Amino acid sequence: MKDYKFLKTARTIFKWLAWFVLGLGIIVGLIVVITGGRVTGAVTPAGVPVPTTPKAAGLVFMVMGALYYLILQTISEVIGLLLDIKGVDKPASVA
Repeated sequence: MKDYKFLKTARTIFKWLAWFVLGLGIIVGLIVVITGGRVTGAVTPAGVPVPTTPKAAGLVFMVMGALYYLILQTISEVIGLLLDIKGVDKPASVA
């Protein structure tokens, strides 16, 4: 029987990536909400002030982080389901 090492590794990578994306989305979202998304006093080389990012964009980052988390976690669980159906992770039965 095949070992399916790649699928086992991919499942683990998708799980870690899901948590990483969720954490990053929340952190970036909070930074944008708190700071407005720009450095204080930022200007272009011509001396024109740089417009600020709307603070509501921070909420978009957090929602997108949660959405990407759900997608990546779902991929991980589908891989796990396929491995369970195939019986890869189950110990050999004693006959």
